[in-house]
Amino acid sequence: MRPRKQSPVVFKYHDYHKFLKDMFAYHQRINRHFTYRFFSMKAGFASPSALKEVMDGKKNLTQASIIKVASGFKLNKSETDYFTNLVYFNQSETEAEKTRYFQALSKIQHTKKGKTLTSEQFEYYSNWYNSAIRELAGTKEFKEDPEWIADRLNPGITAVEARKGLDLLIRLGLLVRDGNGTLKQDSPSLEVDPDVSTLSIRNFNRSMIDLGKEAIERHAPDTREVSGLTLGLSKECAAEIKNMIREFKKSVLNYAVNDTRPSEGVFQLNFQFFPLSKDVELS
Repeated sequence: MRPRKQSPVVFKYHDYHKFLKDMFAYHQRINRHFTYRFFSMKAGFASPSALKEVMDGKKNLTQASIIKVASGFKLNKSETDYFTNLVYFNQSETEAEKTRYFQALSKIQHTKKGKTLTSEQFEYYSNWYNSAIRELAGTKEFKEDPEWIADRLNPGITAVEARKGLDLLIRLGLLVRDGNGTLKQDSPSLEVDPDVSTLSIRNFNRSMIDLGKEAIERHAPDTREVSGLTLGLSKECAAEIKNMIREFKKSVLNYAVNDTRPSEGVFQLNFQFFPLSKDVELS
């Protein structure tokens, strides 16, 4: 007799639609009579297709329907609390709301054994210097000293921030110790999970764009390249240029990763390509 698969754990999800689909599929596997109509009757929905419409993104959940869904799937109090915040996080229309509900999710997750990759990525991209410290660890002069790191970065950060950054990178496994106990990058490049919250990436990009603006005054012209183009384009041409930028980004990353010369400094390369006129949408 094959062992029964474990029920989906809500604390591991960052998309409540995916959680609902997995939960429904799980209950169908263990009970062939578990249908959308059966669930609606069990949860107290008038429409037999209520759950499917929510799962397919055709309808949002309200506070009342959240409780019905939680009851229908027999979620306990902590699971219901997480599911409620997850729904509001996904359905938030402003970044301030998303941040508030994400913090609530993280607080609940800290009391559990596991932590989602999305949460980890949110922490990593919560400021600009985490990624800078990770790259600094790849330079030949790197010292595992918060004071040295704080002084080495430009703009400078505090030793406390440097220590927190180091601890985070070690905890996430982005910096590991070699046979001699020296901190090293776990890999020369870092891939972003495609499901990572766009909120964390937006906040990270904003901070890097701000540093780019400050670089005009902070750095001499021979150590930076800040320039731009204003272009009149067709939508097709704009879409093609957008793809060209993505390919160029990959080419630069590949070139840097395969450079056999030791790293001597950390640089930031920004890409901004955006419309200056209205009613322009690119696929």
